[in-house]
Amino acid sequence: MVQALNDNSLAVVRAMRRFRNEAEQQQVERVLTSYEDGSFLIDRLGAGLAVDQDLAVVLLNLRRRLIDEYGDTPVVMMLIDRAVAAYQDFIRVTGWTGNTALMIEAEFFGRDRPRAGLRDRPGEIRGLTVEEYIKRLGQDLIPLAERCGRVMREALAALETVRAVPSSAVERSKPISLSIRR
Repeated sequence: MVQALNDNSLAVVRAMRRFRNEAEQQQVERVLTSYEDGSFLIDRLGAGLAVDQDLAVVLLNLRRRLIDEYGDTPVVMMLIDRAVAAYQDFIRVTGWTGNTALMIEAEFFGRDRPRAGLRDRPGEIRGLTVEEYIKRLGQDLIPLAERCGRVMREALAALETVRAVPSSAVERSKPISLSIRR
């Protein structure tokens, strides 16, 4: 079995080498262009079409504005993409939290009063549905939203730290002497 996997992987590598000429250069240009315009990140965050278009516009705008403010060095770009991805996660989890809160309100204040949920076996009671929603909020969703927020804050703080560090090009440059004459 291991030998078959090894043979298959070698066959894939050989097949890919055939397509490496001009097609590889075109792929590199296409991917780098999509990385620079932000569509690469949006595709990775939600498989392209799965991301809400309004959210994609906001994420791309945030990314562009952060690049304008902090620059586009590799370290900065990685931190910006991390902050944007964390913001997208935060928005998603916040939506789940809001939906769960609506379900709790419907249970408490809707036409249906709190009811017992049934497990797979008839007659087996697992507890009130509203209790499950509240448990999910407290144990899962709210801590997850806090984690997403923390990741976002850490990435933004790291961006500020990078901005505060003097440029390595300036630090390595040779001093010049200037004479000022009156």
